Amino acid sequence: MYNNYSMVDWCSSWALVGGNVICVSCMKWQTLSEAHEGFPHDLTCRVKDELTRYPWVELHQILDNDRG
Repeated sequence: MYNNYSMVDWCSSWALVGGNVICVSCMKWQTLSEAHEGFPHDLTCRVKDELTRYPWVELHQILDNDRG
C-alpha cells in the first residue's frame, strides 16, 4: 500500500475535485470518508493495480514526506 510516489506521480493518476479523488483513467471517484476502502476502479482501468488501491492514503503519505 505504501510506496515512494512523488506528488507529480500521484497527479498522473489522480485528481482532487470537490473533496473527491478521481482516477484520471476510468473517472471513478471516492470520498475522503471512504479512504479506508479500496478504490472502486472500473474493471478495464489502465492504472488499476495494488499501488493505486488507496489514493487517499498515498496522498497523506506524500504530504507527510514532503513536510518532513
